[in-house]
This record gives sequence, C-alpha cells and structure tokens, in this order.
Amino acid sequence: MAFNGRFVLNVAAFAARQGADYEHLIALSGQSEATLSTPECVLSREVYNTILEAAIAKTEDPCLGLHMGEGLSLSAAGLIGQITQTSATVKQALEYCCEFANLGCSELPMQLEKEGAYYKVLLQQNKLWEQQSPLAYRHTVEGVLVFTLREFQALTLRLYHPTAIHVPWAEGPALSEYQRIFKCPLIFRKGEIAIVLHQSQVEQRISTYDFGLLRILVAHAEQKSAQLSQKTGFANTVRQSMLQLAQADFPNVEQVAHYLNVSPRTLQRRLKEENYTYKQLLKELRQDFALSYLRRSDIGISEVAYLLNYASTSAFSRAFKAWQGVGPEAWREEHAA
Repeated sequence: MAFNGRFVLNVAAFAARQGADYEHLIALSGQSEATLSTPECVLSREVYNTILEAAIAKTEDPCLGLHMGEGLSLSAAGLIGQITQTSATVKQALEYCCEFANLGCSELPMQLEKEGAYYKVLLQQNKLWEQQSPLAYRHTVEGVLVFTLREFQALTLRLYHPTAIHVPWAEGPALSEYQRIFKCPLIFRKGEIAIVLHQSQVEQRISTYDFGLLRILVAHAEQKSAQLSQKTGFANTVRQSMLQLAQADFPNVEQVAHYLNVSPRTLQRRLKEENYTYKQLLKELRQDFALSYLRRSDIGISEVAYLLNYASTSAFSRAFKAWQGVGPEAWREEHAA
C-alpha cells in the first residue's frame, strides 16, 4: 500500500499556504519535486506519516485534514466533469468516484452501499495505520470525507447536504469545523467511517446542461489560481483560497478565515497591512470572472449570471453596469468588435 507522489505534493502545497516550509516537506519525502510529479512515483505510509505530521506541527492547524479536503474541492469538480460524461445518475458517478479514490491514497478503499432509504459512502478502516500514526490517519480520513462530500455536492449542483456523518472517534477540537463544513448531524464513536445520503439525492439524474456550466466555472477558477501561484503576499493567498472554495459563488470572509486557520479579524488586519480589504478582493474576482465569461461567445448573458450566482439576469446586468458604466450586452458587442 502506498501514496501517490502527486497526492503528497498537494499536501505540501496546501500546508505551505498555511505557513509550513514547502521545501522542507518535500525533502522529508526523500524525492525531488520533479520525481514526485511523475505518475509512477509512490511513497510508503511511513514517509507520508512523517510529512503530514510535520505539516500539522508547522501549520498549527488542528483541522488541517478538513481544510485540505476543502482545498481540493475544485480538482474534485474537475474529475466529476469527466465522470459525468459516462454517468446518467449521481449513483453511477459516485460509484466511479469510489473506484478511482485509491489513485491518490490507496490506504482507504471506498464503496457505495445501500441501506433501506439511504446510501452510505463507506471508507474501509485501517487499524494498522491508525496505530502507527493516529494523527496522520485521522487528518487524512477527515480530508477524504470532505473531498468526497465536495464531489457529491458538485454532482447535485451543491443543493444537498448529507443526512449524517459517521466516524469511530470521539468529539475533538475539530467539532465546530465539522459542523461548518458538513452541515448535518455528526455521529461520533459509530464504529464506521461513512457519509450517509438519502436515496432520493443519490438516484437523481445528472443535469448535463448545468454541469457544463459548472465545468466552465471550475476551469476558469483553476486557470486563475495557476496564475496567482506565481505571486506572493497574504492578499494573494486569500485570493487563491477564495478560488479554491468557490462553488456557485465565492466564499465569505468567515469561510476563508476558517480555511486559512486564522480569525476573520486577523485576516482583515493582515489584508489591511497590504492595503486591501476582503470586500475589494471579492469585487475584483467577480469582475474578472464576469469579463472572462463575456469574452466567450458560447456563454449567454443569463448563463453568466447563473455562473456568478446572481438571482436573475437583470440583477447581474445592473451590477455589471455599475462596474463598467455599460451593460453586459453592450460591453460584449464592443469587445467582440
């Protein structure tokens, strides 16, 4: 059993955004960054444990696993975009997700099981790993749970939350983050690791039209995030976090603060030190996305409004005119010319 090198790179990159030393974490792997990037690179459980334990210590984030799961949400949606091309229902897509889950971490096999009016996404427990490193094990399981939830919410266009989350351990310091992220009953000391979903949510058909728009959102967010990865500064870190957490709309300041393991007040203070405000960054990103979408001839004005989570096309048109001085139709015509 082993861990994919690219999976470990993602862990190191995320921890670095929270203050860990990226180069140090890579060095702990005993491999170069280039080697870790290759598809055939795998690391032992012992090496992975060392890297993750160091990341937790350096970031001082007791919820690092949960936050990593959130940070990988866009990549999850990108994977879902491919899976839905061959899936008619959410159930079929979830089965594919379980099948491919071990590509990055084969230590936690997953399966989808039906129980009465519910389905369970079950993670197979690994007692040996838990004994070797309880810290690395729990944080990884929590990350996989959040990552899988993001896949489900992408499939259902983020309309649903689980019926319950089952975990075998007791309540801990991550309780408030569990409540914020999962937004459902949390059952501890359950004897299994599972996301419980209602049958009606799992057996529904996938909306190809809406999912096509979601893939456009994901692709643009990932492109923008890649551009920002070359820049430094706390404001840039906040921008990247906003893109990682973007769903049908951008996250609020409290969500980003939790994600970066700081208080909302600290986040605002550090932004002010660089002459920014969260409201300003949010406005910049929304405008950037709007202009990028309008440059595409294959996206209608109503679809742009949908992608930016406006209640109506007219609401988006009013907001856009306040930004640019002209409506979106006029702006598109001018720049198309």
